[in-house]
Parts: sequence; structure tokens; C-alpha cells
Amino acid sequence: MEVRYPAVAGSFYPSGEALIEMLEEFLGDLGEEGSERKITAGVAPHAGYVFSGYTASRTYKAIFEDGLPETFVLLGPNHTGLGSPIAVYPSGKWRTPLGDVDVDSEMAKAIAKLSGIADLDELAHKYEHSIEVQLPFIQYLAELAGKEVRIVPIALGIQDEEVSEDLGRAVFEASEELGRDVVVIASTDFMHYGPMYGYVPFRARADELPHRIKEWDFRVIRRILDFDVKGMFRELREMNHTMCGPGGVGTAMVYSRSAGALEAELLHYTTSFEVSRSTDAIVGYASIVFRR
Repeated sequence: MEVRYPAVAGSFYPSGEALIEMLEEFLGDLGEEGSERKITAGVAPHAGYVFSGYTASRTYKAIFEDGLPETFVLLGPNHTGLGSPIAVYPSGKWRTPLGDVDVDSEMAKAIAKLSGIADLDELAHKYEHSIEVQLPFIQYLAELAGKEVRIVPIALGIQDEEVSEDLGRAVFEASEELGRDVVVIASTDFMHYGPMYGYVPFRARADELPHRIKEWDFRVIRRILDFDVKGMFRELREMNHTMCGPGGVGTAMVYSRSAGALEAELLHYTTSFEVSRSTDAIVGYASIVFRR
């Protein structure tokens, strides 16, 4: 069986006992596993854990306390440019320092079949970090619950309203067709500000920059909380915003709307400045969940 080996263990997140210790620290306030299953989707960042791990943990804490699903459909931006523009990982296992997690191949093939744009493709995922960094959270919580969960990784090289509508519909129809209990995870960071990103839309004192970046991010986050896919992409275009995973977030909104979600909640927001104190590069991170 095909194994996708970790590409960023030891860099974006630690290996061995250090990884478990970090997850325990992030999730030290974790409650009991729930059974309500009201959460349809979540948004989580994908930077190095030292910068965004706590924010990501808020999404997974909420999902655990709501009840773990059978399958996580994980959508992340394709930063490498390899492979298909819309790449659904077809089958096999993904490995992290915490072990292996199975790909839900039946669900993957159903999504690719029902979508008008997605391909079954492994290459796009080979070195991509945006989905890999989500897996230790899922594995850690599945182990706590004594459950086996599966994943469907989808890497997006194209991200717009059409992609969001197509994939959101395909994921929902596949879950209905297979009777699969699914939570969609959209992996994204928000504003990427600074010379190293080639993006400095405004100048401000160092102590003002995080607030200005938060203002720009919250223009987008407000649209997400309203399930407004078109409005989110309009805000991104108007600001020339550098959020890297809008297609996955749009997919999560479309899927959630079809799955009966009625509300969205921002659980946590921060920027890399809170850790680095550097204004050379600042990235925004948000944790969001959608509920029935």
C-alpha cells in the first residue's frame, strides 16, 4: 500500500516525544469527547507549530468535544506547484511521527468522480506541508478517543469561487452517496505581510502593524462567518489580500451550507508577531468552526 512519508517533520513540527509534549501543551484544556456532531467544518492554520499550533489546536479541540467524524476531508493550498491543480490523494496511508493514518479511498474516488475539476493525483502532495501539519492533531485526538479516523487530502493549485462551489458540492454529494460522517478542514493562513513575501500594502509603526493586519484579516473573516463565499473572494481581490487557502475555506462554507450548518464561530486569532516580534514578516492565523 502506498505510503506518503512526512515532508516537514522536524521543521514545521517536532518529531518523537517533543511532538506529543507540544500537543499536550496545546490541548491541556481538552474536555471529554462529545457525541453531538454539530460541527460540519473547520478552518485551521498551517505554519510552524511554534507560531500557529495553539490556534490550530482550538479547531481540533472544538471538533473533539463535538465528536470525531469517520473521515476528515482536508483541503490545503499547493505551495509547490507540483501535480494536478485540483489533486485528490487517491489511496494508501499518510505517515507522521505519530504513525499512519489511512486515506478513505472510497470517499476520495467519489469526490473526484462527482467533481467536474478534480483529479486523483499523488504528486501534488509529495512535499506540500499545508495538509501534513494538520495530521498530528487528528492522530493525537483519535488515539485519545480510541477511534480510527480516515482522511481525504485535497491540494488546491487553483482557488476561486468556481472551485469552492464545485468541491463543496462534490464533498457533500459523496458523503451523502456513501453515508459517510465527514468534517471538512480548510488549511489556510491569512495575511502574509512583509518584504520577504513581496507584499507591503501599508506602512506603520511596529506596534501598530499587528492591529492593521488584523483589520485586513477581519474584513475577510467577517465574510467567512456569514458563509459569504462571493463576498470573501471579493474582499480578497479588493485588498489584494495574501490569504493562501481561500479555495479550501470556500469549499468548507459550501459544504457546510449543504450539510445544514447555521452558524460559524471564530475561536482564536493571532499573528506570528506575537512570537517573533519581527516586522520583516507577519502572518495572520485564525481558528473557525461551522455548526449545524
